[in-house]
Amino acid sequence: MLIVRPTAYIVPIAEQEFASLTPQVLIVNSGTVGALVTGHVHIYRLSTGLRLYTSELAVSTIPAGTSLAVSALTPWSPPAPADDDYFIMCDCTATSTSPHEPPGAIEQLGPYSFDIKPIGMGPAPAAHGVTHEDGGSDELDLTGLEGLLADPQTPLGHHASHESGGSDEIDVTGLPGSGSGNIEDLPTAEMDDTLVLAPDGAGGVKFRAEAGGTVIPIFSHDFLFTTNGIPVQFAAISSGTGTDQTGSALHPGVMRLSSSTSANSGYFTRSSRTALLIAGGEETHLIFRPQSLANSLIRFGFLDISDQTDPVDGAYIEMQQVGGVDGYIIGRTSNNSSRSSTGTGYTLTTNTWYRLKVSVNADASRVDYTLYDEAGSQLWTDYLTTNIPTSAGRETGCGVIATNSGTTAVALIDLDFMKLDITRTLNR
Repeated sequence: MLIVRPTAYIVPIAEQEFASLTPQVLIVNSGTVGALVTGHVHIYRLSTGLRLYTSELAVSTIPAGTSLAVSALTPWSPPAPADDDYFIMCDCTATSTSPHEPPGAIEQLGPYSFDIKPIGMGPAPAAHGVTHEDGGSDELDLTGLEGLLADPQTPLGHHASHESGGSDEIDVTGLPGSGSGNIEDLPTAEMDDTLVLAPDGAGGVKFRAEAGGTVIPIFSHDFLFTTNGIPVQFAAISSGTGTDQTGSALHPGVMRLSSSTSANSGYFTRSSRTALLIAGGEETHLIFRPQSLANSLIRFGFLDISDQTDPVDGAYIEMQQVGGVDGYIIGRTSNNSSRSSTGTGYTLTTNTWYRLKVSVNADASRVDYTLYDEAGSQLWTDYLTTNIPTSAGRETGCGVIATNSGTTAVALIDLDFMKLDITRTLNR
């Protein structure tokens, strides 16, 4: 099988000095046959989108199961000004060294943004003050600057509070959401009160501040994982299993996806694979804990598959071995099997809780991929703007698929929580 992908940029780095550079890309052959790889790299100015450079990649042979740093054939010299931003993109095509394998599809990587910085900043200007003291010889004069206020810390005439019925009351008449029945009793709410849902007397509901009240959450698209979840579909892949696990105080409702003794076995849980057409405003989250990284392939997000094969259409995060490193995640898009991959990624650790987020912007022109730790701190993020499937016939589902290529049954991933939000206006 021919599976060859560009996975990361080695050159340039995020902040590159103002000097000639030769782009270099890490290309991984995770298939079962050797491959002859050709391709191109392109560099664009970020502010204008103007393409400044194109070069072919050096023709390279990559044995099965290995990776190779492949360089462009020609160097690139950044234009002036020295302090400017750019992004790089790459495409490659692989041809099997075996005569029985068809050529691979065009694989794309990027965009990856980077800065060109001046080489050194030089000494400080002569007589430049280390500090700028009010009333001193090095005082900064802001007279006439736009936005200057009598008190730079507080807007002129701004009240410290806004009392209901007072001279500083805020009038929200006519603002969206200010109509009768949307929010009740909030001016009397205390910090330790809760907002509860209550009938509005007209067949709907409204929020009310209530001391000691009970929060009524709405989980129309949120799922605490058990094997009886609805409307999520659960299914084994080659006799893999999905089993309930003992929950904890921070992770109630845990489900484990495991492989069997069959190669490429595992389990998936997702909506129907044609339930969603990406059109902007889709966002999905997953709280998970990886168990086995070696030989494991995990995909999460918007997918149209039910096994280990690459999605035809999707916008998702993929975890597999990259460059000999297990558990490496990247962001990917696929539009009718034309695929793009983020230029950066992150290596996961087993038995560690994470949160993944895949987010489509309002006009479906960009997909952002983000990883957080259990405390909510961001560990990694990147984005793609190419090969986003938005045309009719390019529908996907939303969920997670985990498989293992080995023939020993292993636990793959523990799932705690999955959430799907669609923020654009729907006909409801």
